[in-house]
Amino acid sequence: MTSGARLEKLGITIPEILVPGVGTAPERWAVIACDQFSSERIYWEETRRQVGNAPSALNLIIPECYLEDGDREERADKANAAMIDVMENGVLNKLEPGFILVDRSTPHARRRQGLVLAIDLEAYDFSEGSKSPIRPTEGTIRDRLPPRMAVRRAALLDLPHILILIDDPGNLVLGAAEAAAVAADETVYDFDLMQGGGHITGRRIPEDSMDSLTAAFETLSRRSDLLFAVGDGNHSLASAREIWREKKAGGARSNHPARYALVEVENIHDDGLHFHPIHRVLFGVDFQDLTGYLEKALGAESAGTSGSGSSGGMIGIVSPNGSEALWKIRVPEGRLAVEPLQDALDAYLESHPNAEIDYIHSDESVRELVTAADSDGDRLGIILPNPDKGTFFRRITEIGPYPRKTFSIGEAVEKRYYLEARRLDP
Repeated sequence: MTSGARLEKLGITIPEILVPGVGTAPERWAVIACDQFSSERIYWEETRRQVGNAPSALNLIIPECYLEDGDREERADKANAAMIDVMENGVLNKLEPGFILVDRSTPHARRRQGLVLAIDLEAYDFSEGSKSPIRPTEGTIRDRLPPRMAVRRAALLDLPHILILIDDPGNLVLGAAEAAAVAADETVYDFDLMQGGGHITGRRIPEDSMDSLTAAFETLSRRSDLLFAVGDGNHSLASAREIWREKKAGGARSNHPARYALVEVENIHDDGLHFHPIHRVLFGVDFQDLTGYLEKALGAESAGTSGSGSSGGMIGIVSPNGSEALWKIRVPEGRLAVEPLQDALDAYLESHPNAEIDYIHSDESVRELVTAADSDGDRLGIILPNPDKGTFFRRITEIGPYPRKTFSIGEAVEKRYYLEARRLDP
């Protein structure tokens, strides 16, 4: 049996990957995931300035900071039209079937490896209680799917920022991928990412060099019924699955390209893979009213002053005047502080329609947003403790996904950049 056939049994397919072609500046083509810097338009404005008129993935996506501007459909139409232009103008080069081994360095990690491949959306299920081989690690917010589905529905290209995690303490998969990439000796990109994203190198692994790599995946699959856990880009992957279901219901053939999604697979045990909490900022709230509510709802007790690196049932509360407090809250055994907190916040937001919440990837960004001069004192920040990646897979298999927006892989600038692509039309 070929490697391709063996991999298909695991929910993996070998794609024809597109990368920036000759004449396309990769440092201007590649831009960070759309869900980053969602409250910091200045980042995206600077990205636009650096891109200029050059071919760029920026033209093919909708940064989340613009989703509330009331022009989602127009932006989706422009993104899809830009995909057509990209293909017609030879911006991307199609590689022979294979994977790409990614080496990434960032300001926070000397090295992090990943493997770009395609997964079968028939092997992925984000519904509650899912036991599929590919599962979400956080709750899926269905309201966040429509804008992504709008782009995916008519999209010519699959352009991913999705990170998929494997539990591979012996580094079998990436070790085999490294050996195959060295043997093939085919570098397909090597450049510095814009806006402080570090450096990235991609080496192709051809289809005929995957025997050891396939065997490594098979070994992992025998250890657990959970082979892949979605680390980043859960809503993008969920949108891809929903679009595939639409097309299948409409009579699409079983091997239609929409059945698959391009992702990067990373080992949760990689020393360069850091987990960080995703913090909360509330807008349009009365600080005293909200803190009083949370104290009661969470059984909070004062534990001194706040700071990042709080642990266990500790959360930090940031006030508009810049003062911070550390609270100890009630957390059920085996759970994280974010779980009772998110339940309490959901109930508060439901009864306070003028209040809004945003999910922030840096504690310093939380402080800056809450204390901003234009805030009118109507904000509250919540700094959450670091999650333990050592218990990550056990938690998913024994309890289920974490609440939405629980953790982040790396700092904001370490997120995946849109770089590789795959055609979605038959």
